[in-house]
Amino acid sequence: MISYFTSGELNIQTFWVPLLFLATALLMNRTVRFKVYSEIFFAFFIFSFVWLFRHSILDSYLVHPFYSTLNGNVIAQLIDSSLVIASILVLTKVSGGTFSSIFLRKGNLRLAVIVGLPVVVIMFSVSVGVAQALGGLFGSQGVNFGYLLTLTPYLLVLSLSNGIKEELWFRGLFLNKYQTLLGARLSNFLQAPIFAASLVEAEFAPALLVLVIIAFTFGLGSGYLMRRTNGILGSSLCEAGFTIPAFLILISTLK
Repeated sequence: MISYFTSGELNIQTFWVPLLFLATALLMNRTVRFKVYSEIFFAFFIFSFVWLFRHSILDSYLVHPFYSTLNGNVIAQLIDSSLVIASILVLTKVSGGTFSSIFLRKGNLRLAVIVGLPVVVIMFSVSVGVAQALGGLFGSQGVNFGYLLTLTPYLLVLSLSNGIKEELWFRGLFLNKYQTLLGARLSNFLQAPIFAASLVEAEFAPALLVLVIIAFTFGLGSGYLMRRTNGILGSSLCEAGFTIPAFLILISTLK
């Protein structure tokens, strides 16, 4: 019954990875000397568990057909973001952590909006040009500004939900844990390549190197902004802005 609804990502062959991180975290938590390391390993347990869990659901027979339509992509993205965010929140609470420890707090809202909102507006404005320049590599059928305006509600839902999800998952989950051992600068540098590596997928092959370099640079800036604003809003808005062209290209392939 379960195999019908999932793709098999979360199975006995793959689940040893999060289990290994969990076992290591529990063992380290039992000694004063290594207790400080346990939070990092538990964060990797959450990260790897969520990775397998979301793929099992998103690649399932129930969800996968959604990707062929515009409305379906929006639904799939909302399912994706909900799964990731809910899993992180639940596991953080179960471990005795706080939402503030993963940057889910008010922080400096004024600075977050001042920095993040212009990024969304600027990237929305240039998204047609970016889609026209890169769209051919991904089979896009071309877009214009009028088409962009009709897609605005879809693009905002897709980009904003994805931005919150990824900032919490790739940065909020790790930055405070790393800083305890490595300090602010090195911890910020360490999270950036993990975020960039998430783009190493077959569908991005035509522009993979460029995307990885951009993602690494963005990761550094986003991590700094998350610390500077002491919250997740500013970096989430920035990531939402930078992903608008990518979602526009994706949508245009559905025409």
